[in-house]
Amino acid sequence: MRSERGLWPIRRHIVAVVCIGLGVFAAATVLLWLALGLPAAPGPDTRLNVIKIALSVVAGVGGVVALVVAYRKQRIGEAAEAREHVKVLNERFATACDRIGHEKPAVRLAGVYAIASLADEWAEQRQVCIDVLCAYLRMPYEPAQDSPWYHDEETEVRFSITSVISDHLRPGAPVSWQGHEFNFLRAIFRSADFADIEVSGGRLLFSLARFRRGWVSFDGMRVTGGEVWFGGAEFADGARVTFDNAEFGDGRVQFEGAAFTGGEVTFRGARFTGGEVDLSQAGPDDYTTPPVFDPWETPPPGLRLPGA
Repeated sequence: MRSERGLWPIRRHIVAVVCIGLGVFAAATVLLWLALGLPAAPGPDTRLNVIKIALSVVAGVGGVVALVVAYRKQRIGEAAEAREHVKVLNERFATACDRIGHEKPAVRLAGVYAIASLADEWAEQRQVCIDVLCAYLRMPYEPAQDSPWYHDEETEVRFSITSVISDHLRPGAPVSWQGHEFNFLRAIFRSADFADIEVSGGRLLFSLARFRRGWVSFDGMRVTGGEVWFGGAEFADGARVTFDNAEFGDGRVQFEGAAFTGGEVTFRGARFTGGEVDLSQAGPDDYTTPPVFDPWETPPPGLRLPGA
């Protein structure tokens, strides 16, 4: 049975080396004998010289075998380092998760940035780290209602999470998180900055999300692929959600069942260059405060409004 990612046990290597050495020695002796055209019964000196040459060939092969054994040792060492690295990453993940669940907001903030740093380094588990950040935003949260701009400690933690995510979705990010799924199902947003993000793959799911008494910016967002879903989202009284100067290209933005019942939602300066922005499924009771667009004679291609 092989070990260490398919490498043979050392005893099997030793047996292989001995067999190869004996085989090469026998083959080299016969070939030299034939190549030199020696008689059937050569003298002692001739036999000795042939044996010396054969042993030299075997020594060369032994050097190659030694390199193979050294390579095997290197592979074993690399496998051990990889296991240790994964162990360290798992320990960091556990510590970061403990922090993000801490009762003190400052510790939770530290956990947010620890998870983000880990996601940058650990590509194989990046989606898991993203899921942890998104799951935090999906936890129950009732922001204070005294002022649209009141900013408590919990809101700051949540704002930091959306900022970290946005930083990794903007063009030129040192480590891009494009192509992943961001699940904000039923999340409550009081303040968030998604300005200038680019969606070129993956999915952003704001289904059933609630935007309440605060400001959320999607200004300058570019959707050039992937999907952005606001199905069933609620843009409630006191919320200001802006898509100003956004560009909707080849991707799809869906507002099926979204409720525009008091929040200010604006698409001023937005460009519709090939993608689909679908608000056509909103019912009369859910469209009492329609989004604001630039004036036009006919809606731009790709934009579907109720009654269209």
